[in-house]
Amino acid sequence: MVGFGAGGPTDVTFRKLADLASKHLGQPIVVVNKPGAGATLAPSSMAKLDKPDGYTIAAATAGLLRFPHMQKVDWDPLKDFTWIAGLGGFTFVLAVRSDSPIQSVAEFVKHAKADPGRVSVGTAGAGTTMHLLTEALGKMSGAPLTHVGYKSSSENAMALLGGQTTATVDAIGSLLPHVEAGKLRVLMSFDEKVAAWMPNVPTAKSLGYDLAYPAPYGIVAPRGVPGPIVAKLNAAFKSAIDDPEYAKLLEQLRQTYWYKGPDDYAKWASEFFVSERTLVEQAKLLRQP
Repeated sequence: MVGFGAGGPTDVTFRKLADLASKHLGQPIVVVNKPGAGATLAPSSMAKLDKPDGYTIAAATAGLLRFPHMQKVDWDPLKDFTWIAGLGGFTFVLAVRSDSPIQSVAEFVKHAKADPGRVSVGTAGAGTTMHLLTEALGKMSGAPLTHVGYKSSSENAMALLGGQTTATVDAIGSLLPHVEAGKLRVLMSFDEKVAAWMPNVPTAKSLGYDLAYPAPYGIVAPRGVPGPIVAKLNAAFKSAIDDPEYAKLLEQLRQTYWYKGPDDYAKWASEFFVSERTLVEQAKLLRQP
């Protein structure tokens, strides 16, 4: 189960992982796209409806540990899932069309302040990491940004290219083909440090915004999956991320290798759940009791 629409970097990544892990398991893994609720609809539906037998698993992105801070939900990110394996991470960027008069983040902020409500930022959906980064950037800079959530990264990119939005915050992997084709210009990344392959792109942190944001992803299953099955699934996906084909995809999508075994992944989830509240507060999207 993948909580994003087809064609975006998350979908592409998990389809490759499913293909590679299936070789280790000796049977195919079918990918089902179920976007919605900040990419939490797929895993939360699985947790409530599917048996903890290892036959149904879901992609877990940062939204799974964030959405409960934003809205009341009928599931618990720490109690209702079996955390199987941490697999990789995304690099998020702010980008505009290459023919945009906006050449820098400073100009972007100035433009938004000069024309309140008219500067729109597209993302791959409400409640996603991209949405939170957009809101947090707007609050920190004082720029009145209008968020527009789409069903997938590919739909979001098409909207920007078509002039329906002013800018986008998205994973670089979904935008890279358009950047390389000279159609989009990257203004800023949300990485901790300037990427070697984007030496001229500043980070949000270097520009004075406390938004260095890692976005790991992995695999979860319903609560209560027996240990031997967890171990088997973990081994299958570990073999997938160690496969040269996956290494090529990471390079292509500009993602990072990030492995966590079941115990370490669950521990990381518990800590990340706490830290996510801070980002939600910064974006002023914390749900009311």
